[in-house]
Amino acid sequence: MTFEIARSKRLMTRSLRSGTAAMIGGVLFLAPLGNVAAQDANSGAQTVLKQARSQIQNMVISMSEGCSGGAHGVPPVNWAQLQPHANSAVNALDAAVTALSQDQKPNALQQINITEGELEALLNGVHNNCSGGAHGQDPVGMSGYLATKASVQGRLDTVKIFLGG
Repeated sequence: MTFEIARSKRLMTRSLRSGTAAMIGGVLFLAPLGNVAAQDANSGAQTVLKQARSQIQNMVISMSEGCSGGAHGVPPVNWAQLQPHANSAVNALDAAVTALSQDQKPNALQQINITEGELEALLNGVHNNCSGGAHGQDPVGMSGYLATKASVQGRLDTVKIFLGG
């Protein structure tokens, strides 16, 4: 029994020494990497924005044939007027990614705000924009579009927090 207690104390002491050395080594190793950490954060934000862009693009493809009718669906009644909102949202995200790659956080934040406004205009425009009913109908996938908007908004909010906005 005393052998087990002594062995256990030795292991704990050795473990504490190893852990302390690892922490000190980690701090010394990471200290000069402050700029790299900032670059990695920018890179992470860029990845999040690219994912949001992809979500918007997929939603727009679905919207383009989102109303009932035809072999695969038909576009909303005023699709030609809605497409520029989709294009502007995607272009603004591209501009935000470029701004982050150049460490221009205020510009990136502005582009994200533009994206949010264009996305809102797109969703408001597609609401009740399919033929049918007294005032039109929502596209078949409207609940999915709203879920995509919420997901994209969450991504954009996360990046805005990172940017300080």
